Amino acid sequence: MRYMLLLLSLVSTIVNAQTKPELQKQLLNMAQQSQQIQARQKSKASEVLKNIAADITQLHTQTLNEIVQLQGWPTKEQVTEEGVNAAFELVNHANNLSFQQNMLPFIIQSYMDKQGISGEAVAIFTDKVSIAQGKSQVFGTQADFISGKVVFFQIQNQDSVDHLRAQMGMPPLAEYKKTLELFYGVQ
Repeated sequence: MRYMLLLLSLVSTIVNAQTKPELQKQLLNMAQQSQQIQARQKSKASEVLKNIAADITQLHTQTLNEIVQLQGWPTKEQVTEEGVNAAFELVNHANNLSFQQNMLPFIIQSYMDKQGISGEAVAIFTDKVSIAQGKSQVFGTQADFISGKVVFFQIQNQDSVDHLRAQMGMPPLAEYKKTLELFYGVQ
């Protein structure tokens, strides 16, 4: 019985261990830098700092692109769920639409494979990329404030948007709009 418990403990440890700890460390470090860059870009940082931040973001984009080209999108078995989300964050913060478009299928597949990326994050990112391409959004996550009102960017299929939002674990569009209005104090 004691050996059985030891064996179960060992199997549990192996299952929970990432197979690529160095990659996980690299992704987490890059994501942490990316968060700091995002905070600085929103502040009144000097042009020199903004240029350095842009260079670092570009380097992160190139590095993640090389990682994905060499081995595919990271999995939670390789880098844990935290590492998968770090990779997603790097794509989300990239200032490179082509890169984001190329990564979107990997991100969607990662969500479908239950690798730790939330449906809401995938929906927001999908809409962000669609709008940047000049297309209609799919999930109705992107809005603007015009004359004190919440106005959604064009939605691809208004009739099915609530169904699509539900599939991603999100509330109906009308409820989301009310949340935005309350949060930002607009009508």
